[in-house]
Amino acid sequence: MTYVAYETALADQPRVSLPPAAPHLPFDSAAFNAARTRTIHTSRQAGNIHLDQLPWYVETMRGREIFCVHDPKIRGVIRTVSNNGSLYVDWADAYSAEKELASPAPDGNKTVFRSSLGPSDFMDYALLQPAERPQ
Repeated sequence: MTYVAYETALADQPRVSLPPAAPHLPFDSAAFNAARTRTIHTSRQAGNIHLDQLPWYVETMRGREIFCVHDPKIRGVIRTVSNNGSLYVDWADAYSAEKELASPAPDGNKTVFRSSLGPSDFMDYALLQPAERPQ
């Protein structure tokens, strides 16, 4: 048996026509990668130290303040380094936590928003230099 869906229109109801859908443009990965590379290169030229330039040890990373070079409003503090080289970051504010898809995690008597960064993400984050710290 075949079922056919029919659209029912009531005589007293006006018909609604939908505007044409926007054309679907495919994702341009080459342009995305080129823009990402340009931003990272500009950041390095400005003297920022990116996470991929540091040794991946707890001693060199824990407690360091970082920011995203693509959106400097995204800031956090490195909590620890895992066995596979990922970093766990406590994000500084709600904006950063939302952008980084962070989950709430208990930290003593308070709750922080934490997520991880993998080694492929390290080039996108730089250390917040002491001179740039907000007072």
